[in-house]
Amino acid sequence: MKRYWAWLAGLAAVAAALLAAAADPRAASLLRNTGMLVLCTLAICLPAGAFLAWLIARTDVAGRNAALLLLIAGLFVPLFVQAGAWQTGFGLLGWHTQLGQSPPWLRGLGGAAWVHAMASLPWVVLAIGLGFRLVEPELEEQALLDASPPKVFFHITARSAAGAALLVGLWVAVYTAGEITATDLFQVRTYAEEVYTALTVGSLEESAASLWPGIALVACLALGGLVLAVRLGTIDRPSSLRPCRGFPLGPARWPATAVLALILLVWAGLPVANLVYQAGVEVTLTPTGRIRSWSLAKAAAMVLQSPWRFRREFGWSLLLGGLAATTTAALAAGLAWCGRRHLGCRALSLVIVVPPLVLPGPLVALATMQVLNRPGWPWLDWLYDQSVLAPWLVLSFRALAPAMLVLWHALATVPQVLLDAAAVDGAGPWRRFFCVVLPIRWPALLLAWLVALAVAMADLAASILVVPPGVTTLSIRVFGLLHYGVYDQVAGICLALAGWFGLLGAAAAWTATLLDRRSKAFNT
Repeated sequence: MKRYWAWLAGLAAVAAALLAAAADPRAASLLRNTGMLVLCTLAICLPAGAFLAWLIARTDVAGRNAALLLLIAGLFVPLFVQAGAWQTGFGLLGWHTQLGQSPPWLRGLGGAAWVHAMASLPWVVLAIGLGFRLVEPELEEQALLDASPPKVFFHITARSAAGAALLVGLWVAVYTAGEITATDLFQVRTYAEEVYTALTVGSLEESAASLWPGIALVACLALGGLVLAVRLGTIDRPSSLRPCRGFPLGPARWPATAVLALILLVWAGLPVANLVYQAGVEVTLTPTGRIRSWSLAKAAAMVLQSPWRFRREFGWSLLLGGLAATTTAALAAGLAWCGRRHLGCRALSLVIVVPPLVLPGPLVALATMQVLNRPGWPWLDWLYDQSVLAPWLVLSFRALAPAMLVLWHALATVPQVLLDAAAVDGAGPWRRFFCVVLPIRWPALLLAWLVALAVAMADLAASILVVPPGVTTLSIRVFGLLHYGVYDQVAGICLALAGWFGLLGAAAAWTATLLDRRSKAFNT
């Protein structure tokens, strides 16, 4: 019965949240909006992501390697960049809305759900694709002796990957419920948006009674994801050294390739086209009215001049991101190393990793403000108002979980024989770490640093509430420009940022490849 306590606690949290929401109309409205946003996001990204994952991971569709690289690069593109790309095309003041003189395609709940679904699509594809790749080929081959390929797919392959689909679905739900970028742009009142607004106008105490049901619901989803992850990680299934079995598409190969290209074109090509068009739009006043035209020279100038135009914001983002990434990589390396050696440290690391994954950004900012904003302690109050300590701590907290996930596996797979040999020679725990583990796994530390840098530079929900006066990051600047309707500048800086985060993604992919090669070399 012990293994079911977490599920029972989760159900109790859901019941308490629903009962509280029923008693408070405001809480009921927030719960309904948050739930509808999550459900609409999952309804868009899960079917499309599962189909793409099957095509890329298990079939011979053309261009699957290029599609995989494009999706990996998409992991690093921040939500505010993607929201800006869709808003400049199909939002209230987007070029399509202005040309067609029609209601915007993206507005309200539907617009926020679409942006979140497009941002979550790479996570869904990669997670479910990994689930498809881990299916034992022996099971499928044995089932093919008694059933047709479609039946084998639905009864063996799809069922084996269902756990990965459920896990990434919970992750998307928690992430969507805790973000404010899209909901603020499209005016959707969710729990995270309510916290952000209450902190901005100073009415958090009045809204507290309406917020806790949503917090309990998000915690329940996180608990369910944690239990599911532990359950999937402890399933006793026979391992196979053989590569997974591919499904030849035959005559359907090229139609499937066309569908793959169409989905990727909508996901990546359309928002990039929005930005390119908006960056080059010129409006000329004539006696007959305004004439809109497009100029390649202006588009190129807007993109090339954006790094210099926003150099202060770029500098602050690099500084805060670099500080947070360095702190996070060092802390994650220490926790992962201690977790390898001690069960208690392993449990502590798990407890530390979960909150950054599940807590909404405004709540993280609120906790930091409560700790640092102490008028009775002048030195602490000075650090809060006059230094970058608050955003540094917030961004380090937000980037800790992905860095831990990278380093945990990398340090856990260091061959024990090397550590034992160093211990025989008299090396202590930390000397073994610096003299044995670090020379072998330095690419993992670099990968964790790059991932943490990308997460820190992309954050908006938490950092916007704690930056001191005079400090403006790129995410905050772009967020403000989207509200002001300065879409040519938004398009220019978003295209420049897409290139920057693409470089980070390429560097991370190269580092991951180097880590894999070195791991195989030392393990053999």
